[in-house]
Amino acid sequence: MSEIRIESIQIENFRSFGEKQEFQFPNEDYQKPVAIIGYNNAGKTNLINAIKLGLYEYVSDEKFSLYDFHHCDIKRLPKIITKYKYVNSIIPQAGFAENKTNDLEFTDYQQITDETDGRNSIKNNIRKSELIYSLNFHKIKEEISLQKSGWGKMKSFLAKHMKHLISTDEVLKTQQNSFKDKVSDATDEVLKTSKLEGFIGRISHYYKKNLRNDKIKISFEMPEYEDIFLSMLFKIGINESDDNLLPIENFGDGHISLFVMSVIQAIADKNSDDKCIFIFEEPECFLHSNHQEYFYKEILCGLAKNGHQVIYSTHSDKMIDAFNTKSIIRLEFYKDKKQTIKTYNEVGEFSPSVIQISEETTEEKITIENFNSFIKSVEPNLNKMLFSRKVILLEGPNDLLVYKYFIEREVESITGNKDFAGTYLSFLNIAFLVHHGKSTAYLLIELCKHFKLDFFVINDLDDNERTIVEELQKFSDESELKSSDLYLKKNSEERSSSSKGNISVNWKLISTTTPERLHFNIPDLEGVINYVSRDKNSFKILNLIQSIGTSPVNLLLPTKLKTYLEFDTLTEM
Repeated sequence: MSEIRIESIQIENFRSFGEKQEFQFPNEDYQKPVAIIGYNNAGKTNLINAIKLGLYEYVSDEKFSLYDFHHCDIKRLPKIITKYKYVNSIIPQAGFAENKTNDLEFTDYQQITDETDGRNSIKNNIRKSELIYSLNFHKIKEEISLQKSGWGKMKSFLAKHMKHLISTDEVLKTQQNSFKDKVSDATDEVLKTSKLEGFIGRISHYYKKNLRNDKIKISFEMPEYEDIFLSMLFKIGINESDDNLLPIENFGDGHISLFVMSVIQAIADKNSDDKCIFIFEEPECFLHSNHQEYFYKEILCGLAKNGHQVIYSTHSDKMIDAFNTKSIIRLEFYKDKKQTIKTYNEVGEFSPSVIQISEETTEEKITIENFNSFIKSVEPNLNKMLFSRKVILLEGPNDLLVYKYFIEREVESITGNKDFAGTYLSFLNIAFLVHHGKSTAYLLIELCKHFKLDFFVINDLDDNERTIVEELQKFSDESELKSSDLYLKKNSEERSSSSKGNISVNWKLISTTTPERLHFNIPDLEGVINYVSRDKNSFKILNLIQSIGTSPVNLLLPTKLKTYLEFDTLTEM
């Protein structure tokens, strides 16, 4: 068995990476794929390329150039240090785990711009590149191409694996001579007495003459045994028909992506004993959104579950799981620093304080054990938080409806541009996330903190007393709250258990976040917009807010929320 696994990579002065940054990868016990995420131009491709360079893998047909230096500054020498575990049971006396380091540092610009590839002078510690599979889904047709000038220049995903199979397959080796003889006989039979044979003969005649009748022989033959496989094509028959088979390259990119899925699965089956590294760039390209989720759960998670290390970049929230926190690397390009910065990369456990809702409340208890499955079921947009610059946590779907409507109305009133108002939140990369109750809000807030996300929380107070928020902020812990007059009594009357519960729940919400990141609708959203019906019908609420003008805007959008939404930057358009 052979195995390779990256443990960490350190990058300095490579493309958008300036100051030295180190990325850690989970160990083999964590059998999940690792996603590299971030906004456009955040540096995801640069990190993928650094990983491949650190493994001495081809990145592109272009040689390492000045563009790979940070800010194209020749004085900023790129440095990539890759630490990895390598096991090779094939090489004698190397059948054990070795912790290795590839130190890739360019100290001579002339060397790396020479006619030869600058990496040739660096010893390849890995030796067995068939353990590394990299695939750029942007170039999906190139990745399944086999037609190259020779095995030595084999760079495509599929061709590299085919080369390995052919070079190690004992059955193909034993059949080689028989194959050559049969091909030679068949070729002679086909060419015999044909015009093509006569044409080749004339070429031979003039070639001899031009070379002053040197004793030469010209033969028109099939390629070398190994090269024959380079000229072969995968062909597809619709409805399993053998008639009119079409080369796979003739199909659309989406269809080819599905074919590549099958190739990946077949490679993984073949490498059931070996543990490989799979590096994918944006595998969601050309895939329908439903197939993206299938690809993530069936292919990427399947590879990782079988012990392979899977590293990929993605823009799709269908291709990640926010609660697998070890599997997320988040990047952002900071304009003020003019470089890519690692904003999240933690390989430790996500351990939020478990929130047990008081027995006094009417809400169900929420624990970390049942929370994940619950919130993923009721909030399919959960993963979008990781792709967003800012996140607004709302209590329910009616809150989402109302806030989206009034935010768009406010932006339109400031800019005078209705179309821009409709895209304002997307333009700023601000996402709404519905948490469906205060009890789940606690854990989502902790998750936002864990990922260092910029968030704002909007909730119903469920209490008519506006001063209660300021009073609740005075208590440092729950025991102090529960022994207070506010909690036990008011106006000499015993509080009901539900009122106690509301106080406890709201205090926990306040203590989990900060006042400038929290807004309560008092007593609730429906009360603010004067919706008196008890059925909370979304269509009725929409009809109401479309007819009531802007009167509730200041209650719904206090100054701190307007600042968070960056209204102060808006001007008439």
